[in-house]
Amino acid sequence: MNREKLDKLRKRVEEFRKKGGIGTSELESLARSLGRVLSKKRGKEPTWVNQRFTDLRPLSIPRHGSKDLNKYTANSILDQLEFDIDKFEKLIEE
Repeated sequence: MNREKLDKLRKRVEEFRKKGGIGTSELESLARSLGRVLSKKRGKEPTWVNQRFTDLRPLSIPRHGSKDLNKYTANSILDQLEFDIDKFEKLIEE
């Protein structure tokens, strides 16, 4: 992960926030870009964990059909993914 890629990912998060209707597949793609993988042994909803930073909270991204996620749910997920970006930025600075 480098500074340029992190800047693109942060910009993508900002675009999602402005966009409004965000689909599950878009958030899952962003999670994958940040090194998260699907964990098969957690809860009812698909849960994504970061293998590089095990101290980051597991993240559930609900799959409720083809409908966009509720804006509050989507923003909460984006908040957590921004923590991932912050963690990578700290790693680069060191």
